[in-house]
Amino acid sequence: MYSFLVGRSESAEKVKQMLWGLVQECMGKGKTEAAYAYLDKVLSLARTSGEKVSCLAEMAVICEALRDYQGAAETYSRALKLPQEPNEILYFLNNNLGYCLNQMGRHAEAEKYCLAAIEIDPDHYNAHKNLGIALQGLGKYADAARCFIHATKMCPRDRRALQHLEDLIAAHKEILEEIPDLLSQRLECHEVAQSDEGKPRLQ
Repeated sequence: MYSFLVGRSESAEKVKQMLWGLVQECMGKGKTEAAYAYLDKVLSLARTSGEKVSCLAEMAVICEALRDYQGAAETYSRALKLPQEPNEILYFLNNNLGYCLNQMGRHAEAEKYCLAAIEIDPDHYNAHKNLGIALQGLGKYADAARCFIHATKMCPRDRRALQHLEDLIAAHKEILEEIPDLLSQRLECHEVAQSDEGKPRLQ
C-alpha cells in the first residue's frame, strides 16, 4: 500500500495525509498493529521535529494499548530526545513515560519523568497520581499518600488515585503514624468524589 501511494503521488505531504487517513481508519476498526505500521511510514516522511514527535507519541500510545510498555517507553524516550518547547505534548510524553516505567517496576526512573511532567503542568492531576505510584514503589508511602490525595482533589471523578490511596493504607497502616490526619483526609476525598458524581461530564 505504501509503495502504491508513493507511486501515485508527487507530493510527500499528500502521501502523509493519505497515510494519516489510513491510521485513523485502522484505529477506528481496532486494527492497532496496522495503524502502527502506517505511522512508521509517516515517521519516515516527517521532516520537522513537531511532526516526528506527534507521530512517535501516537506510536507509543498504540504500544501502551497492546501492553507493550517496553516498546512504549522506548518510543516516548525517542520523542523526548527531539527539540521541543514545554507544552501539553511535552507534559504528555513525560507523564506517559513515567506511567510505562511504573508498569515495568522502574519506579526511580518513573519518579524523574513524573516530576518533569508536573513542572511543565502542575495543574494536571494524572502526573501526581503516577508520581504517587512511583513513590509507593520506592517505599516512600507517606509521600505517595499525599500525591494520591492531591490527585483525587484535583480530579475527583477519576477514582483511580483514591483507589490507590485505599490500597496503600490497607497495605501499610504504619503511614497513619506519619500522617496523623490521614483518615480524615481520606474521608474528605470520598466526600469530594461523591459530590462530583452528580455533575455533568465534560465532552
